[in-house]
Amino acid sequence: MNSLTPTGTCWCGCGSKVSPGAFFLTGHDKKATGDLDAIRHGGSVAQRLADHGYGPDGRNLHEHAIQLGVRDRCGINGCNHSGIPDSMALRKHRAGHKKT
Repeated sequence: MNSLTPTGTCWCGCGSKVSPGAFFLTGHDKKATGDLDAIRHGGSVAQRLADHGYGPDGRNLHEHAIQLGVRDRCGINGCNHSGIPDSMALRKHRAGHKKT
């Protein structure tokens, strides 16, 4: 991946100024994602996944993300839930297994 550099202008294309080090105004990253999905994939997340080779007839996105280390499987008692590695949400999920 190339290293990206914030420019001081929102990358969604709205032309607004952003805080130093930011790429987007709050929420404009989601706006940009929606616009790109509409342009490239007909507004469908399922189509976006299929276009990248994921889905029932392709690779398993969940397993691929775990293999790449961008997600971490809970793994307690065979639990398939996953989250961002070392995230508070995943730690809380795992802690919930100990209460039951």
